[in-house]
Amino acid sequence: MSQAKHYQFQADQAKRLARQVSSAEVRERLLEMAGEYSRYAELMEAREQPREASAQAG
Repeated sequence: MSQAKHYQFQADQAKRLARQVSSAEVRERLLEMAGEYSRYAELMEAREQPREASAQAG
């Protein structure tokens, strides 16, 4: 699993948990975490793309 996919999986997990909790504070924190994981996923995806493009060219 690539790092981007790993972080996106973590974001999805945090969102699922947020839908299940009754505490507004916990839900808010889980959604914040999901946003952070999504940002990490985007960064990792951007880092991985040049490698994939150069590997395909070679």
